[in-house]
Amino acid sequence: MGDLQDLKYGTLYNMDCTHLTEAEYKRESLDTIVLVFSEKPSEDFPKSFFLMPEGKEYDFRAFIYTMSEEVHPCRLFDNRTVYIVRAVTNDIPEQRKNFRVYVTFRVSLLLEGQSVSIPVKVKDIGTGGFQFVSRQMFQPGTILSVIFPELKSPLITARIQKMRPVRREGLHGYGCQYVELSPKAEALIRNYVFRTEVLQAKAKKEKEEI
Repeated sequence: MGDLQDLKYGTLYNMDCTHLTEAEYKRESLDTIVLVFSEKPSEDFPKSFFLMPEGKEYDFRAFIYTMSEEVHPCRLFDNRTVYIVRAVTNDIPEQRKNFRVYVTFRVSLLLEGQSVSIPVKVKDIGTGGFQFVSRQMFQPGTILSVIFPELKSPLITARIQKMRPVRREGLHGYGCQYVELSPKAEALIRNYVFRTEVLQAKAKKEKEEI
């Protein structure tokens, strides 16, 4: 495979969100990428990891990939040797069963058993859950309650599923899953996600046409 053109840059993180390495990659299909390394990764390189595409510090998009083959050498057209490996995901928006949109708005969380709310910033939301960032650290499995003012939602219960990496030092990202979401809340979230996706697609198209 010597035709690795238009490579993009990204940062890889371990599943505990610690920094792994910088990498180049090429997206082969909706769920598959080819990672390109200038040196062969070590034997203990993890099979699963987060890929955060190059972007602004306020862009918190990161996707879980799993290697689908072993790392192997590849000679490029200029006779350089690099090491490549394919990895697959079902973590990107197009592949998720519960579609979500990227947003930015503030909410206050109330942790189970506590009486003081904690301000955080929501960075994406969907019918299955949402992601927020905070300077405070939380434990996966924590149950919380939240009201989304942007949606005029009722009180919603969710569970923190996992940490997700962020670019900014001192910030932590968390993916949450709703717990026993009511039909009313689900309808509000679904409508909000649909409207937001339509508006974002329209804004993107208008920007491309300028």
